[in-house]
Amino acid sequence: MSASFATVQPSVRARATLRSRARRADRSSIVVRAGSAAQQKGLGDLDTVKLTAADGSTADVYLFGGVVTSFKPKGGDDVLYVRPDAKFDKSKPISGGLPHCWPQFGPGAIQVHGFARNVDWTLVSTTDGDEPSMTMELTPNDYTKAMWDKDFKVTETVTLKGGALEAKLVVENKGKEAFDFTGSFHTYLSADINAAAVGGLNGCKTLDRLAEKESTVSGDVKFQGPIDSVYYGVPETLTLATGKRTVSIKSSKTWTEAVVWTPWTDMEACYKEFACVESAAVTPVVVAPGGSWTATTTISA
Repeated sequence: MSASFATVQPSVRARATLRSRARRADRSSIVVRAGSAAQQKGLGDLDTVKLTAADGSTADVYLFGGVVTSFKPKGGDDVLYVRPDAKFDKSKPISGGLPHCWPQFGPGAIQVHGFARNVDWTLVSTTDGDEPSMTMELTPNDYTKAMWDKDFKVTETVTLKGGALEAKLVVENKGKEAFDFTGSFHTYLSADINAAAVGGLNGCKTLDRLAEKESTVSGDVKFQGPIDSVYYGVPETLTLATGKRTVSIKSSKTWTEAVVWTPWTDMEACYKEFACVESAAVTPVVVAPGGSWTATTTISA
């Protein structure tokens, strides 16, 4: 073959240089996306914060009621459920997601489930990065003082971390006298009610609030009618088999009880689509002057 048609082969050193340049080019084309916390307007033009993690998981938090209304893990459907009759006009609490029952769980001296879900919370901060988060707080106002004249500050930090949603609640006593409260995260979870089952409660004592009857749980809790039950001596982690996946609800020990609730046919339009598995403090919590109480709920699927 003549020299003019010969193929010129690069040297070993030249080939190594080309490979090195190609690797650098490949790395330079990779976009590392950090998580973010963005203030937005939600339904009803209400103020919200949207958390987006680097893995693509998201959460939506409404400042009215301080409620997380959505948590979507990477590539998944919403773990939380918002009822179709939910109002986003401040006329009533937002029905669904991760709403507050505070400073009273259930009926009692003040309105059912307290006032924290009925009022605007104040946005304190947002944090971008690997674990995007937002922090909001609730302090006394004329509306709360009319029902519960205590000097308090409640802070909630919502974080996306490790593919999970973490909600951390801190209650501080800013007054000169001790106060007590009860409360819960009234967690609505998307589920096929006919296939749903709560795991982790086997052997726990329970109070059926509908039948006013105490008993001991045997096996998983399944949904065959209305349930409004408190469970005592609960483990750190409960699960909800939804018919599509298994959701984990991990509660700090400061949530001393758990609550399972379904309205059944009292909410004919939607009861088949969700179940509530709640981190709760049904036994009153006493906070001394200058003291605080902290509780955390982590949801993953």
